Amino acid sequence: MKKRILIPTLVLGALLTGSLALAGAGGYGSCDKRSDSGSRGQGQGALNFEKHEDRMGHRMEMMSTILDLTEEQKAQLEALMTQQWQDRQPLREKMHASRDALRELEAADTFNEADFLAKSIKQAELKTEMMVERAEMKQQIYALLTPEQQEKADKLAEVKGHRGKGRHGGF
Repeated sequence: MKKRILIPTLVLGALLTGSLALAGAGGYGSCDKRSDSGSRGQGQGALNFEKHEDRMGHRMEMMSTILDLTEEQKAQLEALMTQQWQDRQPLREKMHASRDALRELEAADTFNEADFLAKSIKQAELKTEMMVERAEMKQQIYALLTPEQQEKADKLAEVKGHRGKGRHGGF
């Protein structure tokens, strides 16, 4: 009886310890506000091009291994991801400005509900635009994959439980 409780407890403890170690500053997805990259510490949107390249390389390695991509597919995906990142920069800057405006309104001495509501609606519109761009990107990526690779990608997304969960989901 003690083994039935002890083993799962040890496994859970090891998983929690490992996840805490991985959650430290500097990892993928880190939004360390003390970054020396000149970013404002605002999550993924604060990426500079070098960090993007690093992340894209990591993502390409995973996709290549799991989906068994050809060299031509790798080149097409890298070009697509780089172009998409550059095209999305103006939208990211608008989102940062919108978020900063909302934060300023929250920090103000008096709360202006109408102004906050208008800026919140603008922020929601920008987020919707970003979601549309992500969906378009996914369609473009899937168009480069074979049906077998698409099926593998779908299965992986379902297994990981990431389908439809924003920037952390799927490929």
